[in-house]
Amino acid sequence: MSIYETAQQLAQQIKESDEYRDFIVAKELMKADEGHYKMIRDFQMKQFEIQQAQLFQLDISQGKQQELERLYSLLSLNPAAREYLEAEFRISRMINDVQKIIGEAIIDVLPLGFEDNDQPQILA
Repeated sequence: MSIYETAQQLAQQIKESDEYRDFIVAKELMKADEGHYKMIRDFQMKQFEIQQAQLFQLDISQGKQQELERLYSLLSLNPAAREYLEAEFRISRMINDVQKIIGEAIIDVLPLGFEDNDQPQILA
C-alpha cells in the first residue's frame, strides 16, 4: 500500500470517527442559528487575536483577556454553543494527536538545526 493510500484511509477514518461526526452536527446547529453563530465567530476571532499576540510574544491587554473569558462564560451557558465548543475541542485534539504521531515519526527529515528542538527566535 502506498503512503497516499494510507493517507486516504486515515482521512476516511477521521471522517467516520465520532469526533468528526459530533463536530459536524454541532457545527450545523450553530450555523442554523444566526445569533449563536455570531457569538461563536466573535469568540473565535478574539481567541485568534490573543493566540497571534502570544505567538509573537506581544502584550495582551487584561481587557482583551477578560472579554474572551466573558464570552466563553456566556457561550458555556448555552447548551448548543457549549456542545459546539466541546466538539471542536475533541476534533482538534484528535487532529493534533495525529499530527504529533506523524511529526515524531519523521523527526529525521527536519532541516538542519531543528533536530534538537532548537526553534528559531521570532524577532519583534
